[in-house]
Amino acid sequence: MSVSLPKGFQPLERFVEKWARETTDERVHARATSSMEEIREFYDVAVEHAEAALAYCEKFPIDALPEDAARLFRLILGLGQAAVAIEIHGQPRGPGVPWPHDLTIERGPFPFG
Repeated sequence: MSVSLPKGFQPLERFVEKWARETTDERVHARATSSMEEIREFYDVAVEHAEAALAYCEKFPIDALPEDAARLFRLILGLGQAAVAIEIHGQPRGPGVPWPHDLTIERGPFPFG
């Protein structure tokens, strides 16, 4: 298996494919299509590493992160989506929000929109 995250973040590797998505829309979709068990598992592990992950990423300019650091940063952005489910909604999608829906987030904040 190739290492996709910086050294020290191996416990997060198993979550990269699902949660380290390129865009906000893809990260919202990951949350909305996951079970609460999947979200909780990711959330619990990622919260333990979030502070160190952000400290690592802050060593580089946001628009010039090495690919492994950019992947780690996107994973922490995915944690933000998991936190919505865990800390706010108590379910993958907002109460009363139809799924699937036609809403598409076309552009989020640069460079990880």
